[in-house]
Amino acid sequence: MMSKPLLSVIVPVYNTAPWLRRCLDSICAQTYKNLEILCVNDGSTDDSAEILAEYAARDSRIRVYTQANAGLSAARNTGLENATGEWVTGVDSDDWLYPEVYAQTMTCCKPGVDMVFFGVREVDEAGDALPHNTYFDLPEAGEYPMRPEVASRLNVCFVSKLWRRSLLEENNLRFPVGLVHEDEAMYYLAAPWVSNIVICPVVGYAYMQREGSIMKDAGLDAVKKVKRYVPVLEYVYAEYEHRNMLRTPAKHYLVEMFIRLCAGKYWQGMPEDREIVRRLCAEVIQKCGMIDADYRLGRFVPVLGWKRLFLTRHAQAKVYRFLGLPIWVSWYTKRGIPLSFRRACECIAEYSRRLIGPLKR
Repeated sequence: MMSKPLLSVIVPVYNTAPWLRRCLDSICAQTYKNLEILCVNDGSTDDSAEILAEYAARDSRIRVYTQANAGLSAARNTGLENATGEWVTGVDSDDWLYPEVYAQTMTCCKPGVDMVFFGVREVDEAGDALPHNTYFDLPEAGEYPMRPEVASRLNVCFVSKLWRRSLLEENNLRFPVGLVHEDEAMYYLAAPWVSNIVICPVVGYAYMQREGSIMKDAGLDAVKKVKRYVPVLEYVYAEYEHRNMLRTPAKHYLVEMFIRLCAGKYWQGMPEDREIVRRLCAEVIQKCGMIDADYRLGRFVPVLGWKRLFLTRHAQAKVYRFLGLPIWVSWYTKRGIPLSFRRACECIAEYSRRLIGPLKR
């Protein structure tokens, strides 16, 4: 009988002692037994180290690595450096798994498949399900070739999927140390190298939302969020440039990443913040030379230079963008322009402001 593939489960740990036992119990109790569990203690100052030692003594599949605090990316990278499984995944140490998730998803790990997605349920600290979050919705179950438009429809979370480890090793893919949104960076760096994905119809991961976690910040507005995303966009762009991927079809994945993050934050913000968000996005789009990569990105950047000077001073017009092209409307000069025409221009201006901005994700 053929042996089952080894699955490496990476568990970064930093001051999560109150939830760590539940997390480790859920991994150890998986009905899929061929696991190696790589726990990385990232400089915890609570009782996490003692709990890890206790579980490592109890279950030989658990290996503990201890390092000075360097953040989630560094902890995951330590896990990747020490993983030996054919497949790799992760569990954050305040989350937990449902018992059958790895048994069900490992059946999807076929030749030619590089990534297996499964469902995530957001829960509170008591374990009760929170209102449905459409971000984790998945397409119909099945196998799909990876393409940019497919990648843009799926969540980027490292823990919500199984990754073929050779994909990460052969392409020297690691999490960017020091960035908050490391999952986006890893996902869009890996996507161009993925051949096929499988959507597994199982909800297997309990993603706990608690005060104090990295991604939980109810007071974080769209402006602050986009400021967090800018370094991620710059990092991934630099990696694509370094890997000579900007002149290949892989660039379309980068375009989708820019559109997804910029447009997503734009529409999530309050109306009064959108101009600031647009300006921040426009700056990174210009800095990375992505204005002409897709007309949707061009919408973030207003007409500049002599064109704007001419239109605003000589034509006395307000300038907007329509399908990526400049249009000038709301003329100030009444002489020679019928009232109905001026009113039509004003309507076009209002339409362009409200509806011809960045697309929703």
